[in-house]
Amino acid sequence: MPKLSAIHRFPVKGFSPQVLDQIELTQGKGLPFDRHWAIENGPGQYDVTAPGHVSKKNFLMLAAQSDLAGWSTRFNAEHQVWTVIAPDGACLQVDLNDAETHAALFDHLSQALSDQVRGRLRLVQAGSQAMTDIPDPYPSIINLASVRDLAERTGQELDPVRFRGNLLIDDLEPWAELDMVGERLVIGEAEVEIRARIRRCVATSINPVTAARDADIPKALFDNFGHMDCGVYVSVERGGSVAAGDRVSGK
Repeated sequence: MPKLSAIHRFPVKGFSPQVLDQIELTQGKGLPFDRHWAIENGPGQYDVTAPGHVSKKNFLMLAAQSDLAGWSTRFNAEHQVWTVIAPDGACLQVDLNDAETHAALFDHLSQALSDQVRGRLRLVQAGSQAMTDIPDPYPSIINLASVRDLAERTGQELDPVRFRGNLLIDDLEPWAELDMVGERLVIGEAEVEIRARIRRCVATSINPVTAARDADIPKALFDNFGHMDCGVYVSVERGGSVAAGDRVSGK
């Protein structure tokens, strides 16, 4: 029987995940605090007075700034405090809602990323729309069996964090999720509908531990399967609590 193996959310776009044991899903919304903040890389299109979906190119992101994988983070949801450990060992504590606490982080990022920084950095907050790659409030599911199958075919160990999914499921047939668009799943107390396959970009080629570009995942997907898809987006149709270890069943 398929089960929910892990829950990941990424409070600040482009940085490391927070691993959760349990979370409350809400109908029509993504995971609470997932990609709720992003760091604007120089003047961009994001309007803080009218938050909405804009291209990820406006922000620091793994696809362009692979060194971000070397920054470890912790997130306190109650106080919305983000602790960042830079590659040089500096420990920076940021109140995500207080711009006066952001300067030290921006200084470290500017020094570390150098000419990858296009101008002044600014931490911006999403409105009702998370800073994901799509304009819809959809969490993502990664099938761990698919990741293992791809790893076997490439002869390379692949950490599922590469795919930056929210709900990691196991004990499903490899790649079965790609043929389930339009179907519904019950996970714990929640019900989701599979909406679309996720086409993968170069960010998945970055090792989330070493920050090295050590695999060409889009090419590996295309060479082995004739597409570049791994994982699916889902909409939350019925809210409720989900926890690691919950059964995943069709409806």
